[in-house]
Amino acid sequence: MSWSRTKTLSVALFLSLAVNLFLGGAMVGRWGWHGDHHEGGGRHWGAKFWLERALGDDAAPKVEAMWEAHREAMKPLREEAKQAREAVHASLSADPFDADAYARALDDSLAKSMALRGSHHAFMIELAGSLTPEQRAKLADFAGRKRWRRE
Repeated sequence: MSWSRTKTLSVALFLSLAVNLFLGGAMVGRWGWHGDHHEGGGRHWGAKFWLERALGDDAAPKVEAMWEAHREAMKPLREEAKQAREAVHASLSADPFDADAYARALDDSLAKSMALRGSHHAFMIELAGSLTPEQRAKLADFAGRKRWRRE
């Protein structure tokens, strides 16, 4: 029995799919993804994760406690920023297009995003004030690296 090109290609595609599914499952298992990362379930690539990684396991409880205290204040700001982005999309998609409405939606989205960013900045100022000089040096070193996002 001779293999045709179609059968060979089918086997190759099946093997590729199997390897990709295996690697995807291994990555999910490695990072402990357990649902909605904004609600505290599982590890995620957000600010809290990177802060804990930069400062080490000894500072993780402090980061966690401070993050939880600020999370409730950030939740409505995050929702407002999301709604403002949705309004930008809606105004851009509107027919007929209203340039003034679109400009207002963009301005509102920027204002909401800046309010959320301001909340993050307040958190970082409070956190930095509670760190030892060694921990602040670790955080500054970690934040200054360009490759940290790929680690």
